[in-house]
Parts: sequence; C-alpha cells; structure tokens
Amino acid sequence: MSAGHAHSHHPAWLDKLGVTASVLCLIHCLALPLLIPLVPILGLMGHDTVHTLLLFPIVVLAGFGILPGFLRHRSRTVLFGAIAGVSLCSAAVGAEVFFGLHALDVPLTVAGGICLVTAHVRNLRLTRAAACACVHPG
Repeated sequence: MSAGHAHSHHPAWLDKLGVTASVLCLIHCLALPLLIPLVPILGLMGHDTVHTLLLFPIVVLAGFGILPGFLRHRSRTVLFGAIAGVSLCSAAVGAEVFFGLHALDVPLTVAGGICLVTAHVRNLRLTRAAACACVHPG
C-alpha cells in the first residue's frame, strides 16, 4: 500500500464484528418470543434492557466499521444502509423504552439488522475491491 493510501486503511474485522453483532441481535429478537416463558425462571433481564444495551455497540461498530470503508469507496448505498439500520434499531429501542410500543420492536429491529448486515457486507466487499485496485492499478 502506498503512503498516499495509508489514511484510508480499513480494518475488515470491524465489518465482520458488525455483521456478527447484527446477526446476533436478529437471532435474539426472533427467538425471544419462544423464550419469554423462561424469562422469570432464568431471572433474565427484560427485553427492552437487552435492546438498549445492544444498541451502543451496534452504533459504535457501524460508525467505526463503515466510515473508513466509505472514505475509500464512497458508496452512498453503504452509508445510507448503515444510517437506515442504526435509525431503525434506535427507533425500536425508543418506541419500546419511551412509549411502551412493544409491537414495533420486532419489525423495526429486524429491518434495522438486515440493513446493517447488508451495509457491512457490501462495505467489506467494496473496501477489498478498492484495495485491490490500489495494489494493481488497471
């Protein structure tokens, strides 16, 4: 990598971690209705608490995972996908915590998770392609 491209180094593990976190959030959200009867028995924290706790790392991973790649490939699709994903997940938490609207939780979280997984995967692919173009100028 040349010195001119050193500023755009993209740690791929952040996108991979972002995909993993988003998929885990989706699994949690979709599996919870099956586990609700066990919550009192296991003494687990409430669903809204889990979503609130998961939102912070998802936002951080989206920012630190997507932004360096975006600065390299400039794909607005990736940027808007990440913004949409974070916005939908934030709306799900806000609707649940501030307004008690639990019916919006699953659809907003699933839609947000899908947006984030798609954005991270596309970001990873575009960043790799941009790195190859820098190494092997055509």
